[in-house]
Amino acid sequence: MANRKGKMPAHISGRPQVMRQVSLGTGISAVIASENPVERYDSEHRCVVREVLLMSGVEMRANHSQLPIVDSHDDKTVRNIFGSIRNIRVEGDKLVGDTFFASDPDAQQVATRMAEGHITDFSISADVLESQFIPVGQQYQLPSGDFLVGPAVIVTRWSPYNASICATGADEYSVVRRSYTTDLTKGVERMDEALLSQLSALGLPDGMVDPNQILAWVVGKLSGGEAEEQGEGEAMPAAEPMAEPAPVEMMSGSDMEAKRQADTEAAIRRALEADQKRRSDIQASCKLAKVERAFADQLCDAGVSVEAANKRIIERMATQPIGTSVGADVRVTASSDDKFHNAVLDGLVMRSAKGAGIKRSIFVDGDKPSDGSQDFARLNLKRLAHACLERSGLPVSRMSDVEIAQAAMGNANVLRRYKVERADFSAYHTTGSFSNILLDAANKTLLAAYEEAPYTWQMWARQGTSAEDFKTLYRTRFSEAPNPEEVPEGHDYPEKGMSDSKESYRVAKYGESFSVSWETVVNDDLDALSRVPAMHGNAMRRLQNKKVYEVLTSNPTMGDGYALFSSSHASGDNTSGAAAAPSVTTLNAGFVKMMTQKGLSSDAVLNIIPRFLIVPVAYSATALELVSSTSYAASNNNQGVTNIYGPTGSRPLTVVVDPQLDANSSTKWYLAADPAQIDTVELTFLSGEESPVMESEWNIKNDTYLYKIRQTFGVKAIDWRGLYLNAA
Repeated sequence: MANRKGKMPAHISGRPQVMRQVSLGTGISAVIASENPVERYDSEHRCVVREVLLMSGVEMRANHSQLPIVDSHDDKTVRNIFGSIRNIRVEGDKLVGDTFFASDPDAQQVATRMAEGHITDFSISADVLESQFIPVGQQYQLPSGDFLVGPAVIVTRWSPYNASICATGADEYSVVRRSYTTDLTKGVERMDEALLSQLSALGLPDGMVDPNQILAWVVGKLSGGEAEEQGEGEAMPAAEPMAEPAPVEMMSGSDMEAKRQADTEAAIRRALEADQKRRSDIQASCKLAKVERAFADQLCDAGVSVEAANKRIIERMATQPIGTSVGADVRVTASSDDKFHNAVLDGLVMRSAKGAGIKRSIFVDGDKPSDGSQDFARLNLKRLAHACLERSGLPVSRMSDVEIAQAAMGNANVLRRYKVERADFSAYHTTGSFSNILLDAANKTLLAAYEEAPYTWQMWARQGTSAEDFKTLYRTRFSEAPNPEEVPEGHDYPEKGMSDSKESYRVAKYGESFSVSWETVVNDDLDALSRVPAMHGNAMRRLQNKKVYEVLTSNPTMGDGYALFSSSHASGDNTSGAAAAPSVTTLNAGFVKMMTQKGLSSDAVLNIIPRFLIVPVAYSATALELVSSTSYAASNNNQGVTNIYGPTGSRPLTVVVDPQLDANSSTKWYLAADPAQIDTVELTFLSGEESPVMESEWNIKNDTYLYKIRQTFGVKAIDWRGLYLNAA
């Protein structure tokens, strides 16, 4: 089940049902919504779906018992309100209300046209509160008992906020009730048994013998799709040739009645024959497209037209992953919308990366810019917005620069003004929409800057396995195996136990946000799409680095009750006791203390070898010179003596310089073991957030897109024995 929560307008149309003629449009009953499926484009699943508003899920807004009647969804001003829908109630599968029009001339003109039958359609606007997506090929049983074949969206909770009177609604089954429907009950005659037998095999209800009722049932079956398909190879009876009608003036009453029945039966035969041809054409189309027979059967049974079936077949093919085969020799490739999106995105990304000063390639894993991206890289934001809106079908030639910017950023009122009226403006909010391209470009710029930002913790600390949730993480610190003992002849081998201790921590959420306004597009302010996301990417990487080094500088309490750097650990002292710059002597003191660290449960010496020399910037020159020289300086009267800490020495060290240490102390420095030998400090991300995550949403209060950046991780010192501090 895919639930969508939030403000997502839906527009499902219905037509008024005139119950009685009342002057000035008062008390006319109208169907303003129904459970009839209406097609729309779904941006989340990138396909055309049939959307159903369930009447069981309608929820009126708090303190609202009526809906305003507006002109063609244009509710941006009260001048467009003609009246209201009152006494709103659910009648079966329909939402019904009574129309009440205002007394002003404009409203009364609309009321008169509606009362006269010239205006027949209503269209409802609603907020979708909860919905369920039905995948391709799956079925959903509607409250009426009919089955709806996916792709479809079932709106299970929704709240209407206006009813538009319009020229043409989308719900073709909400029709005006006319008095001639009662004429169908007249002239009941029984059809011949052979034809009744054939119709019964298709599901004709027991007891239905009136030709008019049967004809209505057949028409309903052809549009509702409950009739079962004939067995493979079976053909429906061919329509019998009709006899030439006798002149009306020569027919008796009984002859005219017989002719009427014969004409009705012939019409039914033609309808059945047309249905058989429809099924054959659909099966042929599916066979040609190499679509499975089961899907073809579903289309036949759903009663869709050949044209609609061909559309569904194309959608079925398009839902296959790009580059995978459909059938034997059909292959789905990227759509033109995807190509347009990729070209615009890559062009904007190249421009943004240049503006943000990103030096590394923003295209990874050997990818190259999309075809046509160079053309868009030279366009300013206004022209990019113009291209995206034009691609979405909006009448940009009639829009001002301000309206183009507002529509491109998703302003609901502007989109409604230009007739973007379907659910959550799905026809506009496609993959190639300007707002999605902005998000993708900002996200790529953010990640490129994040990867390019300098950080040093990964050189000596360890990245743990990503956490699946926010629960406490426990890291076990195992003791060493005790030294083996001599076993005298005839004695059992002694059983030696191992102890362990634990460190625990949790991942935490870190984040920030920034906004991009529609003025950004008008002013072509590229900094909002380049430098700002890049700065946030740098900041997130900088935060990680800071949190890791804070573990060293804050000297936290460990699981044994002592500080990370302490002389009280049972395994041995890991501090210097006196501050001094890195040198042969001070480094040797650190090597001695780390190599002589003992186990947790015995006196076993662990021989932990320092691998990293971690220093503040203040000591960087001293440390780099010390470990980079192959011999000592002549000024110290030791020229030619091998530097054991140098690149060819027996104790090679890697220098890690980080300014985060200087903020705490310019004289403290550290030694760290290789994390492959023993745990030191660990950083763990929440699964899926190993890189920053960016999300966005439209803020209607101030015409901005709010971008939120989040990353979730935790840092903890796991074992003190692989770390050493030189400090007073």
